[in-house]
Amino acid sequence: MNKFHIKLILPLLMALLAVVLGGCSDEKADKASVAKTQSHKLNHVEYGEASDSVKAKFIKEFSNKCVNRELKNSVNKDNDQKRFEENCSCIAKHISDNLADVDAEKYLQLHEDTQALDIKFDTAAYFCLQAKSLPKGPHLFGKE
Repeated sequence: MNKFHIKLILPLLMALLAVVLGGCSDEKADKASVAKTQSHKLNHVEYGEASDSVKAKFIKEFSNKCVNRELKNSVNKDNDQKRFEENCSCIAKHISDNLADVDAEKYLQLHEDTQALDIKFDTAAYFCLQAKSLPKGPHLFGKE
């Protein structure tokens, strides 16, 4: 072989080696990408929806805050607590049915209410409280 053939073959071999080695690193990157996607699917039920564990945390924290807020204005805290727990947990479960990941993060980590949570709260409160009978008011002047 003369110098001309070596100068031509050497760059071709280097290029071939680069392609082969580049292909191997892409496989590793693809496997890492697939693993990342699978772990993302475990944390999120659907794109944008909070996972079940995040929803459970949301329900617990929302219910506790709701009950505490309602008990502040209560005159008879012992009797009202059970009713508030039932109503607040119903509202929290109803909100969490389609809880967005962003809303859950802002509520649980940043302690912020989003506009979407406000809207869902109004809908959930109506759903959970509409069938409840209101306590009887005072009996005034012979009217029932």
